[in-house]
Amino acid sequence: MSPRSSQFRAPLVRADNVRQTTTDPSAGADTRPAADFTANAQLAYLEAAVGDWQTPNTGKKSAPDETMQPSEPSTSSSILAPRRVLRPATAAKSLLAIAVAAALGWTPVQRLLATTSAEAVVNARIVTLRAPIEGDVTMAQPGTDIGSSFHTDQNILTIRNPRADSSPLTGLIRERDQLSTNIAALEAKKVLLKSSLEELDAQQERFRVGRIQQIEQRVREANADIASAEAQYDVTAEALKRASHLRTTDAVSQAFLDKAQGDARVAQQAVRAQEERKKGMLVELDAAKRGTFVGDSYNDTPQSAQRKMEVSLDLSDVDARLAGSRTQLAALDDAIANEKARQNRISTAAIHSTVNGRVWEMLTAPGEHVNAGQDLMKLLDCSSAIVTASVSETVYERLLVGQSATFKPRDGGPDLKGTVVGLNGLAAVESNTAIQQNALSREPYHVSIRFPELSKTFDCRVGRSGLVEFDTTGPILAGATF
Repeated sequence: MSPRSSQFRAPLVRADNVRQTTTDPSAGADTRPAADFTANAQLAYLEAAVGDWQTPNTGKKSAPDETMQPSEPSTSSSILAPRRVLRPATAAKSLLAIAVAAALGWTPVQRLLATTSAEAVVNARIVTLRAPIEGDVTMAQPGTDIGSSFHTDQNILTIRNPRADSSPLTGLIRERDQLSTNIAALEAKKVLLKSSLEELDAQQERFRVGRIQQIEQRVREANADIASAEAQYDVTAEALKRASHLRTTDAVSQAFLDKAQGDARVAQQAVRAQEERKKGMLVELDAAKRGTFVGDSYNDTPQSAQRKMEVSLDLSDVDARLAGSRTQLAALDDAIANEKARQNRISTAAIHSTVNGRVWEMLTAPGEHVNAGQDLMKLLDCSSAIVTASVSETVYERLLVGQSATFKPRDGGPDLKGTVVGLNGLAAVESNTAIQQNALSREPYHVSIRFPELSKTFDCRVGRSGLVEFDTTGPILAGATF
């Protein structure tokens, strides 16, 4: 028989014992089985006992009440018969026994009637910090140990690796220095080419101006030659005219006239030749003014212009190489910056707190050499504080996610209102909590309840125990998750 059933049966057993001890067999009462001792009979019996106990004892035995004498045997008369012989001490003992039985039986009855947990404890998630690199550990704050509190993104410790490989960064810096030297040389060459180009420009302009002046002078010379040829033609024309007149008088021979005619034609052609030569000079002059030089002893481009073209090509090549080198230098600068960042990551790593909480477990110490991926410490995440409760199967079957619950701490703190967020049942609770499921062994079924007030305190109150009362009659809150 279980302790609870024995507690429930205790008041009835004691009542039967009292009834048997207080009944006087010599009084001639009709003793019946215990089944006749009903609830109404018990109430009447207790009222009679209280009345006799309160009536003062005068030392005289009162006459029997005729109204109480039964004319015929009955159940009520047999039950009320002991009222005439009940003593005050016996009544007091009976009342005391009933009170004790009620007190002992009320607590288990209340636990059976109420939907409560067998045990409950405040719990929270555990966040494990691991080393991202290999190196030596240095604490950011002296005295950091179990229980030290940290805020989100607060520096906890630093890992430094003085033996980190820096050869890639050294190679990039060397390459950048060489490229910077080449760029400086190209810039100096560019300055020299620009100076040469400017000088060639001036030389070409001087040549053009001089060539124009030379052609203009030749044009003036051609004009003078034309004037001389025209004068010669006038002389021959006058000689031809005289020879023609003299021939009509037979003063001169026909040969003389023919010679005069030939001289006149030669002089006329000489004038025409000088005019054509002048036209060629004018063409050459117009071309020189436009920057094109023509002649029979040189090509259309002077040597200064040809050299200028070569310098311009060299200058364009230098500009292109400079642009490419500067682009390459910018890429190298970016690569060096990235390599420096990588070098910092592999040589120095600052470990920051990812939650608001406190140190739950220290797995390293200042000056210790750790490897990449090694556990450093465990932090208690106070923002995820919940209550883990163990309940019986009967209670578990009556629970739903979203039901309201009240946590009553054993330390006398204020009651907390929360919501059921997880029904784990016989399954294992997540392993990243501070208190594992096997710590709650009174009942096999487990429930997770969230209480917002627990997340407001910085220490989470993890480990505080108590009881949880579930409200199975209220509404279920929507969206309750864990």
